[in-house]
Amino acid sequence: MKKLGLFLCLLLVVALFGCGAGGDNSAMGNMGGMSGFENFDEGNNNEYLELVEKDFVNTSENNKVNVSLDSSTAAYGNLRKLIKNLYSIPADAVNIEQMLNYFPYSYKNETENQLTSFLELSACPWNAESHLLSVAVKAKEYTIENDRPNNFVFLIDTSGSMYSNDKLPLLIESFKFLIDNLKENDRVSIVTYASSDQVLLDGGYGHEKAKISAIMSDLEAYGSTAGSKGIQTAYELASKYYIPNGNNRVFLATDGDFNVGISSTSALKNFISEKRQTGIYLSLFGYGYGNLKSDIMDTLAQAGNGNYYYIDSLLEAQKVFGTELGGTLNTVAKDAKAQVEFNQDLVEKYRLIGYENKQLTDEEFEDSETDAGEIGAGHVTVCLIEVVLKDGAEGTGDLLKCVLRYKDALDNDMNKEVVTTCNAITTNPSDDFLFQASVVEFALVLRDSKYKGDASTARVIERIESKELVSDDYRKEFLELVKIYNERHLD
Repeated sequence: MKKLGLFLCLLLVVALFGCGAGGDNSAMGNMGGMSGFENFDEGNNNEYLELVEKDFVNTSENNKVNVSLDSSTAAYGNLRKLIKNLYSIPADAVNIEQMLNYFPYSYKNETENQLTSFLELSACPWNAESHLLSVAVKAKEYTIENDRPNNFVFLIDTSGSMYSNDKLPLLIESFKFLIDNLKENDRVSIVTYASSDQVLLDGGYGHEKAKISAIMSDLEAYGSTAGSKGIQTAYELASKYYIPNGNNRVFLATDGDFNVGISSTSALKNFISEKRQTGIYLSLFGYGYGNLKSDIMDTLAQAGNGNYYYIDSLLEAQKVFGTELGGTLNTVAKDAKAQVEFNQDLVEKYRLIGYENKQLTDEEFEDSETDAGEIGAGHVTVCLIEVVLKDGAEGTGDLLKCVLRYKDALDNDMNKEVVTTCNAITTNPSDDFLFQASVVEFALVLRDSKYKGDASTARVIERIESKELVSDDYRKEFLELVKIYNERHLD
């Protein structure tokens, strides 16, 4: 009887965990704050770009730091899923610039330029020996005058791995937000790929919303991903219905299976880069857990003049395809890059935070043909730099200057430059600065960074609550995520 009882118990355990393989429906996802389940990640094949933290650089050796700017936000959505479902968090999943870029800020671009920068230097919350520099780049808002016709191709992964609720079913519902916002004369094509590719809609019109939605609703996940020429087919359709001076874009949505007809990442990147030159861009949307190839998606988004988003809920889909649709679709600045030059007499050293794979050389910054990032209308891209000043530095001149360079997407890709300087330390930093610092401090804890100093989730919670920095639902949710993590780690 004892053996029978033990056998029944084992069966029960297998049943409980075996039924929960799909996303948020898993047994793990319903365990609340039980930190003992944090590392229960069997079957996790998620892959991320390697992120090697930057060290401090003495200005006597190099007083300039250059970065490529974009407005991808995928890392934050992915981290939200990991934290809520008690999954372990790889350090490479903590992409700091994508976390910072996720949130709205209060900056206003009232200049004639598509981009302008806001510089703020204040005390560093986790290191008393340093200051923290915020470089916030604000794009002009989307306006009806800039409204352009759209030519979209939806390239949808319908392989068997897309079966769970947080994959194809969520994908279908999220794309309906985009469909609802189509204009009458927009063109839409739909291509699916699994063991082969299929064209389900060849150049439909925006006024056919019911038809387009019905096609999406009928999608089913089945079959292998043995390979297909889905990516070539998608670009062929984008070329077929190309709209001069319009938004010509392929939307690739997948859980990470890239058997789309070109086998190697380098060949796929080259193909997409070539198509970018024709004016057809690529945006990527990741879904689900366990097979997410964030490294490839991030790489391809950069190659295709697009952005990379991670959709983990209908609320996130509404944000990307609804609330922020103008910025998602309407690029106002191409090949956008920033250079921060420090005054060697006043600044001893600095450390770039994040942007590990987006740093440029001085030569690449100066070259107008360097492929850099794209920024959509109204978006704010943020870069933080930890700075160590020399004694008596304040009040003796400009501490640093920031140079933005980009191609104006609304003015025949004219090369533009914007210069901003900073000559003072802010003793009463803005709410935007404090929130950005809180996001980075949380990221340093998540990465267990060797530069985290006194960083702690408890301090982040205290700062946000005491300063009433929760000004919107996105910041409120961030605070809740920090609290969830804090309760499980009690640092």
